[in-house]
Amino acid sequence: MAKRNRSPRPGRCDTYILIHYRKILAERYEERLAALGIGHCPIAYRKIPKGNGAGKCNIDFAKDAFDEIERQGDCVAIALDIKGYFENLDHSRIKEVWCDLLQVDCLPPDHYTVFKNVTRYHVVDRKDVYRRLGFIKMVKVNGFSRERCTVPFQKNLKQLCSPAEFCKKICGGDPSLPSLIRSNADEDGNLLSHGVPQGVPISNLIANFYLLDFDVAMNQYATARGGSYMRYSDDILLIVPGGSKEADETEAFAVSKIHKYGETMEIKEAKICIVGFQRTKDALTFQHVRGLQGKNGFEYLGYRFDGRQVYVRDNTISRLYRKVALSAKGVASKSANAHPNMNASEILATFNYSNFSQKFSRVCPEKFLSNDYSTWTFYSYLKRASKTFGARGAPILPQVRNFKAFMKERIAKAVVQAVARRDQGSKISE
Repeated sequence: MAKRNRSPRPGRCDTYILIHYRKILAERYEERLAALGIGHCPIAYRKIPKGNGAGKCNIDFAKDAFDEIERQGDCVAIALDIKGYFENLDHSRIKEVWCDLLQVDCLPPDHYTVFKNVTRYHVVDRKDVYRRLGFIKMVKVNGFSRERCTVPFQKNLKQLCSPAEFCKKICGGDPSLPSLIRSNADEDGNLLSHGVPQGVPISNLIANFYLLDFDVAMNQYATARGGSYMRYSDDILLIVPGGSKEADETEAFAVSKIHKYGETMEIKEAKICIVGFQRTKDALTFQHVRGLQGKNGFEYLGYRFDGRQVYVRDNTISRLYRKVALSAKGVASKSANAHPNMNASEILATFNYSNFSQKFSRVCPEKFLSNDYSTWTFYSYLKRASKTFGARGAPILPQVRNFKAFMKERIAKAVVQAVARRDQGSKISE
């Protein structure tokens, strides 16, 4: 019997449509960037080759920035972050640039339908959905009530429920269960005139072309002063010759310009990083000029540059250790419950440290693909970064030299605590 052709689910159809229109607009956008001579400015969400057939990633963009600082020598590097970028994109501005790219006065009906779907969107909170479907429940932890996932997010099925269940439990089909669906509206239910959802196939392109005129203005400003400008989505980077005076003028210019692209568009004060560099006989030296970041060197796209060497940002390393500690707790709990008759020492004696560390550290060579980010671990990412930055990146791998010791310490602590909870629970049940 021949198999029936099954049409894609509605959600997938929407995705295919958005991908199709993204391709159309992306081609027009790339043509416009080339015509304006600013193809080097917006660097996120684009395929930018790096010479060996592969595309550039944040490591390469950070290297480009640090190379430019090295090239200029006596200069200031200014990193600014746009506050709540995606949720503050003005719908009128989006439509205006969309029309401009298509060279029309009014969006064609099909493009207008796509525009409406992106700007008049509806969302549901993931945790609310998990609670409603029973994937998150309240449990007792050390005598306190805590929410816990009955199944880890990454192990859940791609389809959490049937369409009928979705309509009943999520969309408000059951009168006893209020709808979890929220529109892009304020607290009074009035539709907002700004904001696009992140993760939609076309939203990252919108985030790029939205500031097309801004990119032109900033590039002209920087190049007129012998400097350089780049933008990674909501991260603005300007490197210009001079010192604190030039830094203040450049920052003021960027701030004044960004306000023209929406009433809610502004620079996030907490993310400002302004660092000055001076060329000495031996190398570059840095001086923190302004901002909560940059006191130990210029920070950009997860890396820190002090004029001589490149480091991974301390916050990035801290996040790694937090993830290891959290993962250790989960593995320890499973091990304790899987071996009810073993004490902590016995469990640790049989614990597979190699298997655990491969989530974060070295990965088996046969599983690692240099061009497939999904096969990377944090260690392979750092190794790639160290190689990319060359001699300047020598300090990167030593930043995690204590990883194995930390991992074993956390696992040991987690196993001891998990066994204690298990045994305590057994006594209570008796």
